[in-house]
Amino acid sequence: MNTSYSDKRRVKLTNALKSALLFVLIATSQYAKATTTTAIAMEGYIYGFPIVLMDETRKGMTGPERSCTFGADINTFKHVFELPDPDFKAVVRPNVDTLYSSAMLDLSESPVILTLPEVTDRYVLMALLDAWSNNFAGIDTTGDNTLAGQYVITGPQWRGQIPHNMTHISAPTDLVWIIGRTELLADNDIEAVNRIQRQYRLKTYRSRRGSDHNQTVDCLKDDEKEPPIDVVLKMNGEEFFTRLSSLMLENPPPADQKGMEWLLGQINTGRYAKGDVEDLPQHKKRALDEGIRLGQGSIDGAKKLLGIGGWGPNPKLIPLGDYGKRYFIRAVVAQVGFGANQNKYAVYQNAERDSQLQKMHGNNDYTFTLKADDMPDVGAFWSITAYGDDGFLKDNTHASSLGIERYALSSNTPLELDENGDTTLYISSQPPQGVPLSNWLPVPTDYFQLTLRFYDPGEQILNAEWQAPAVEKQ
Repeated sequence: MNTSYSDKRRVKLTNALKSALLFVLIATSQYAKATTTTAIAMEGYIYGFPIVLMDETRKGMTGPERSCTFGADINTFKHVFELPDPDFKAVVRPNVDTLYSSAMLDLSESPVILTLPEVTDRYVLMALLDAWSNNFAGIDTTGDNTLAGQYVITGPQWRGQIPHNMTHISAPTDLVWIIGRTELLADNDIEAVNRIQRQYRLKTYRSRRGSDHNQTVDCLKDDEKEPPIDVVLKMNGEEFFTRLSSLMLENPPPADQKGMEWLLGQINTGRYAKGDVEDLPQHKKRALDEGIRLGQGSIDGAKKLLGIGGWGPNPKLIPLGDYGKRYFIRAVVAQVGFGANQNKYAVYQNAERDSQLQKMHGNNDYTFTLKADDMPDVGAFWSITAYGDDGFLKDNTHASSLGIERYALSSNTPLELDENGDTTLYISSQPPQGVPLSNWLPVPTDYFQLTLRFYDPGEQILNAEWQAPAVEKQ
């Protein structure tokens, strides 16, 4: 297993942890000095950020100014039929391993029937997220599963009967986001995936008319539309907590979170509110703003520390997609990878630093080597994708001049093995000399980041017994 670190790396990592401790102490000190309203607002912002972002994402997908990429009517699939390119800005860190199929469901009036075809030749995941961004269910092609069947998705208030020939999926909230991913087996495999995507069906349980077609009339391109996360980050205290208050009534949190509900009621938010947020006096509204500032500051601090010691997050320590009362982790994930699925379906790890903990830059050449006797433990496949420092795909003119339009390498790529059987990937902005171009991952000429994805991860990955090797500067 690849678990060793050099003394130099350990010293740097220790220094990083000291910085993290200092940040925690500063944040704690600020929190201790805060007024009661400010402190509640800080906690409330961290607690409520994911559901506010989910609602803004819903508006961006189903509202009158919906996204051309993911926009569709409610209870309607929107399929992305092409791979993303550098112009794609709908989501940060888009994968180029699968094609997306996305739908926002409203279960308040009726359950929704999801019909899926039989798929036996590739990996497919239909991840279901609730209003709070928890990945509460998933349908995939792991093991003996073939997807085939009809699934009735019901809201928390549903009390009807489910036909015996359908599978029941009970959602904890009336708002549900389906994020479907269908594997591409090769560059020329897009049409085959599209044929599968067109067989994904949605219709309301009480309606004979299917709603699996895209009814979008008008939409905005990604560069014409402000990303949902930017909209939320610009909200002041009154705007944020007014939105959060209504959302908590529409999609109540689990029963074991009544303590947070009571706390938020002290600032007129949620079902225990004694009035509206707008009714608060001005000094308390200013305290709401300060609470948001402190809450976002703590999230920003955590974001800076992610992956500082190599590939992260650790799947054993960070329960992506299944947060429970881990509100801070949930908020951080919402800002760095919104829509994350549970680790049991797929594990994603990011890196922006090499083995010496230096930020990776396109002026340098790097290698990433997987040992023949220590390959990733996956049931489906693995991939590694390069992004700019902003988390989006970037053009590489050198690759384009050679007819290479590639942003990732994977176990589905026809890679050449080293003489000893290892798999070495060459990561650089210019074509490497004397090595197979099939193993070249083009990167931007500036700072860049990498994302490793493990689809259908095995126990070694889930338990962090297998760790990805560091990226080595040449």
